[in-house]
Amino acid sequence: MATILLIATLDTKGPEAQFLKEAILKRGHIPLVMDVSSFGKPPLVPDITADEVARSAGSTIEEVNEFDEAGPAAEVMTNGASKIAMDLYKSGGFQGVIAIGGGMGTSIASAVMRQLPIGVPKFMLASQKIVQAGIKGYVGTKDIAMMPSIADIAGLNRLTRKALSNAAGAIVGMVESAEVETSTKPLVFMTMLGPTTACGLKVKTFLEDKGFEVIIFHTIGIGGMTLEDLIKSYPTKAVIELGLNEIGNELFGGVATAGPDRLEAAGRKGIPQIITPGNVEYINFLAPETVPSRYKSRNLLSHNPQATLMRLNADELKLVGETVAKKLNLAAGPVKVLIPKQGFSSLDQQGRAFYDPVADEVFIKTLERLVQKAVMVKEIEAHINDDEFAESIIEEITDTINTD
Repeated sequence: MATILLIATLDTKGPEAQFLKEAILKRGHIPLVMDVSSFGKPPLVPDITADEVARSAGSTIEEVNEFDEAGPAAEVMTNGASKIAMDLYKSGGFQGVIAIGGGMGTSIASAVMRQLPIGVPKFMLASQKIVQAGIKGYVGTKDIAMMPSIADIAGLNRLTRKALSNAAGAIVGMVESAEVETSTKPLVFMTMLGPTTACGLKVKTFLEDKGFEVIIFHTIGIGGMTLEDLIKSYPTKAVIELGLNEIGNELFGGVATAGPDRLEAAGRKGIPQIITPGNVEYINFLAPETVPSRYKSRNLLSHNPQATLMRLNADELKLVGETVAKKLNLAAGPVKVLIPKQGFSSLDQQGRAFYDPVADEVFIKTLERLVQKAVMVKEIEAHINDDEFAESIIEEITDTINTD
């Protein structure tokens, strides 16, 4: 029997929360109801009242009720709910969390879920408008399962009852799932995208054969953000970068940005890094119509119907090189940069759409000129997906960390 934290704004979602509570009870588990309402009196008596939530944030529900706008009220309730949830979790007070919400409820509950460690079961049943608006801001870098309610969560009917029942089944299934054995293998983080997968898989296979566990992050923005976040708390032996496209996305307005701090966490922690310019030569957009008008005449490639790539020119790659160099110079641990002279991705090789050795050379020379002497830079006369280049990474990683 597990305890499941149930978060809802009971003033607007009382009957629905009651239905969900009963569904969890019927499945043999204990719901712990937290009310994060900002206004109004709840029809359902919660285990954790809205006033308790407000007081945990240093306020009272009466003070919250006096706010003219929903934003400040939501901030107080988010802070209070997050503090209570973390204290409960640390003391073993619940084993999973589920929430229902429209705009306010989803914002508060998902913020609470983002505070919890990866692996803790998290399920968010949100109004369809929230999911359609994009879940990135609600999920962030955490493993939150989000499901649209289809019909608005505004009353019990044949659609919302089914959605609530399915949500209860989902969170119960999560908390009942067998505990996964924690690996004790030394850990390596690696980034890549499809155009450098051939190289990445060769390196991954070698490291796994040597007894390492390799976790790969897809550098589409959220992938790099997750990597940077997890580096701070996981005992990573090394980081191998085969996906630097997020740097250019941040600089030039692409959609796959991981923020301004990308490529810094490992260096600040002193974790050994093997850096390559994998995928650095382009930035990412979605469907063709999402490409900004200023870029319409550029070298664009439709990777798939929802992925349009733009080749960076020499001036842009110069700025990328300067940015990468600044970040690598911050590193407190060993940094080795391996440069494949014959192209940075499967799209950047002779005969392919993004082949531009002149622009690539600008990036290379800029990086080499600006990195500190402590940063090793080695040029390799190969394409990034050639066996020779993968073997160079393996040689350097072997020299950097113990693979025997």
